[in-house]
Amino acid sequence: MTSKMQSYRILIVDDDERYLASLRRVTHGYFDVVTTKDPVQALKIIENQGPFAVVIADYRMPVMTGIDLFSRIIAIDRNIQRILLTGYADLHMTIDAINRGKITAFLTKPVPAVSLRSVVLEAIMGYRQNQTGTFLEKILTTEFAAKLYAPLSVKEREVLHLLAKGFSNAEISKELTISVGTVKTHLNNLYCKLNVNSRAKAVAKGIEFGLIKTEEK
Repeated sequence: MTSKMQSYRILIVDDDERYLASLRRVTHGYFDVVTTKDPVQALKIIENQGPFAVVIADYRMPVMTGIDLFSRIIAIDRNIQRILLTGYADLHMTIDAINRGKITAFLTKPVPAVSLRSVVLEAIMGYRQNQTGTFLEKILTTEFAAKLYAPLSVKEREVLHLLAKGFSNAEISKELTISVGTVKTHLNNLYCKLNVNSRAKAVAKGIEFGLIKTEEK
């Protein structure tokens, strides 16, 4: 990791001290990392020690969830990239993360060190693009997204986006004017291509891979 990437600060928030220590270990030397187990303290750190390029937060924490934390961070600096960690993923929580937390990426524990660093690097690129909008970074982001989108058909992407909105099979069928059986076929193809076995995990993986984009309001 270049010193240029180390100049972008990363804040990690997790009330599990043991897991927080492990996250600190795998990111140390790669990024300029600040950690805290208190989400309320995290907000004070952002306001007093910023700017931060990326905030990584656990979903389940006392006082406020990771999604609640992200919704407050948006009010402070909407350019900060937001990565949610969770030990489980249900569809309601995933949709809430999209709508309120407007998360950049969604990772399920335990996260391999290489995967975590890769996602953080992509988040930093997103932050840099928002800050500078340089031509090179736009090319890199476009090429990366193209590689991820390639395996999914147009209809599969449409189904994935409707899943993220909480649509049922019947609602997807009506929205896309296709049969429920065809919806199920697209779902099976999505599960296979994304290597998941549930709607919630498909949405989570879609966010993680950048296949689902949240709209800033």
